[in-house]
Amino acid sequence: MRHIAQTEGARTLWRGLAPTLVASGPSTVIYFVGYDYLRQYLGRRVQRSSWHGYEKYSALLAGCLARTAAVTAISPIELVRTRMQSAATHDFKTVMRGVSSNIRASGIRTLWRGLVPTLWRDVPFSAIYWFGYERWRDVYAPLLKAAEPAGNSSRGGGRDILVAFCSGASSGVVAAALTTPFDVAKTRRQIEQHVDAQAHRRHRRSLAQVMRQIAAADGLRGLFAGLAPRLMKVAPSCAIMISAYEFGKQALK
Repeated sequence: MRHIAQTEGARTLWRGLAPTLVASGPSTVIYFVGYDYLRQYLGRRVQRSSWHGYEKYSALLAGCLARTAAVTAISPIELVRTRMQSAATHDFKTVMRGVSSNIRASGIRTLWRGLVPTLWRDVPFSAIYWFGYERWRDVYAPLLKAAEPAGNSSRGGGRDILVAFCSGASSGVVAAALTTPFDVAKTRRQIEQHVDAQAHRRHRRSLAQVMRQIAAADGLRGLFAGLAPRLMKVAPSCAIMISAYEFGKQALK
């Protein structure tokens, strides 16, 4: 971070912010509202069936379905953001000219380049995250309730938000660590050869091939490159997003 700030300016650390903000609206709506609805719907269906003992796994399935819809919807914006962050010369106009050139050469499907690796990263992440989130809530809720002064029931709403914050951070760390190899492969595939669309089409590689190449060149450690900054991003991000979402639901109830 210091190197980027010293050589390219502190503003470079926020490169790609505009497409990130554009994507965050529809992505968050689809993801969180979709999960909430599917979690309740699937939970009710499972409870009424002979599979009622597996009701807790409805969070896992709901997370997968909601994330698949959200990732597919914003994949073109994610492509632009990744390219803007991949090199110092890739400002918005340069990236859009490159994207337009790719569309002319390879068709509109180029906007969803890297979708499959992204799904491989985000869908398992969401499954692990939401399943873990529900479990962590069962851990933190009684601990924080026991820590409150006796007879103080007025802070129930604040406690619920704090439970969501801690649960989101804890589950996010576990999910991010386990899915980092997919994140590395997704990023490597999405930025490589984007200047020459024809070459990319001729030498298109599967996610498994990308991961094997990374492992062969850099060892297993290569598949976890960037783990520390990923955890530094994901933990507070998950904590802030889920606690803000719970706060918003309480405020608007």
